[in-house]
Order: sequence, then structure tokens, then C-alpha cells
Amino acid sequence: MADDARPPRPDLTGGLPAGLDPAETGFFQLLRLLETDAQRFGQAGGPEHEPVRLGQNLRLGFATRDVERMTGDGPPRVDVNVLGLLGPEGPMPLHLTRWVMARLSNRWFAGDHAGASSDTAFLDFCNVLQHRMIALYWRAWAETRPEVQIAHGTGGRTGALMRCLAGLGLPGVTADGPTGDRMALRHGTSLAGQVRGVERLTRFLSDVIGAPVGLREFVGVWTDIPARLQTRLGLAHAGLGTGAVVGARSFSRHARVEIVVGPVDRARYEAIMADGAAQDALRRATLFALGHGIDADLRLVLAADEVPAAQLGAARLGRTAWLGPRARGDADDLRLPRITAPRRREAA
Repeated sequence: MADDARPPRPDLTGGLPAGLDPAETGFFQLLRLLETDAQRFGQAGGPEHEPVRLGQNLRLGFATRDVERMTGDGPPRVDVNVLGLLGPEGPMPLHLTRWVMARLSNRWFAGDHAGASSDTAFLDFCNVLQHRMIALYWRAWAETRPEVQIAHGTGGRTGALMRCLAGLGLPGVTADGPTGDRMALRHGTSLAGQVRGVERLTRFLSDVIGAPVGLREFVGVWTDIPARLQTRLGLAHAGLGTGAVVGARSFSRHARVEIVVGPVDRARYEAIMADGAAQDALRRATLFALGHGIDADLRLVLAADEVPAAQLGAARLGRTAWLGPRARGDADDLRLPRITAPRRREAA
């Protein structure tokens, strides 16, 4: 199946797909096309768990192409010219190659077609060994190619380096499951900086939530001061200019931002508002990007043409209901405070 990172892989369950011409496809290109997340050459365990069987095409002349043929009868098979025990480039004596080719050229019956052979036992035995050798040759090449590593599984060493840059290098650290982690990797170079500006943060959150995202900085908020920390003249927290505060609360603009999502359609509006998976993904991504030192409010903006008319039994007050005439434009009345605050279920 395809995902957002690459086109779909060929389906080999019904044989080889049309359009894969060995004369037009290089060895590395072909194996990269055939490899999947579940079936990887040199890492899948036994040969039965790999995409195709690999073998050598026996020859005495120079090879004109990397891949000689692909067959889809039974288990798919690829015969290559780039590597093998036999042939002019192989380590085995050349007379052994001639001997095997002579056995392959014999026919049991005079009417057999040109491709029929009487004795393939020795070459089949060699291919049992060569399948693993050719697969590991491909794997050694693939492990040095970042574009190949990142296309499958966790991305190998390249994926590990990118996760470290994005702040996901430690076990158990996640942005929000596979989707959030993939977005964090995409924005790894932006998230790697010590200073994460508004544009970097909004791009990251917009990719996670799949909607336009804006950010208001320095949102003012009154913070209640616990009784034991309140200023008492002559007792505690009474240092003028250092800790003294008049009253039981303090006004601050450096500890909260407001995330503006939208304008969005009504379905997306209700999905984010519902405190479900969409809002949880946004909350986790915000915590990952901002940390726990800054609170974040959420303001949802409903597109003007999606604002519903007020009807009894069909709307929620304070959420999806607007009574009386309202100014034209997007509806930006809904504000959800402190979406990054700890949840009770998490504290438990």
C-alpha cells in the first residue's frame, strides 16, 4: 500500500507486475522497488520471507545488463549478472562454469524447447548459497543510502540521526505516535534549534493537525499565588523588587500563548473541539514543541460559510450555537483554555 512518503510497492502475490522490464531496470533499482517494510532483503529471516528469490545467470561472455530475467512462476525469482560464484567474474574455476553450462544444455527429449534443461541441480545448489550472498550485497549498499534507509521501518542509522535532531532519540520519547513522530522528523531541522520561532512552530502544528495554524504570543493571564507563597510583611516573600507581590494573584504575559486553528469546516471544527484524537494530537505535539514551561490556549475558527443557524436540539451552547445576528466573517469565539494542562487520567 502507498502512504504519504512514497508510491505503492508492486504486488507480488499474483506474480510479477507488468511494466518491470529487466533490460530497463538496474539491480539496485529493481531490488529497491521490490523491497517492502515486511519483506526486506537480508533482514527478513529466511528466504521465504523475502520478496523474491535471487540467483545467478550463468554465462561466459560479458554482461550487458545487471538483471537478466525475472520469472513469476511459483515463487518470484530474479537472475542477476552482477554477482555470483561462477562465470568470468566468479571465484570458481572457469572450467567448472563450462561443465555446468554443458549439463544445462542437454535435453531429455528432442522436442524440448530451447530454454529447457536436463540438469539444474548444481546451479540450484549454488543459488541456495548465492541468494543470501546477493541479498547481503544489496543490504550493504542500502545501508549506505539515506534515501533507502528512511523509506522502510525506523529508517536505520539515518532515522536514528534524524530522531536525535528532532528530540526523539531517547527510548519512550514520542511526539504523538507514528503520525506525530513522522511530522517531527519532517521538521527535525527546525525543532533542533534552541530557539523555536513562531513560524517553525506553526508549520509543525499545521502538519500534525492538518489545518491552518496561527500563534498569538504573550497572552496575558492572572496566576493565583498559593497562600504559603503570598507576601507577608516581616515574615516571608517580602523582599522589595525581588519577591514581594501585592495581592493573591499576579499578572504575567510570558507564560502563555494562544494557538489559533482555522478557519476550518464544521466537521473538522467539531472533531478538534470534541476532546478526542484530533485535539489530543495537537496537545501532545504542542507539549513536545513547547515543553511544560508554557501553557497554551486553543482558539478554534469556523469558516464563515460553515456557521450553522441556531436550531433547538441541533446545537451546543457555547460551542456550535450563535444566537441572534452576528458580524460577517469567520467565527472565532470558541476558546479552550490550557489544552496542555495535565489530564487526570495521565496523572493516575
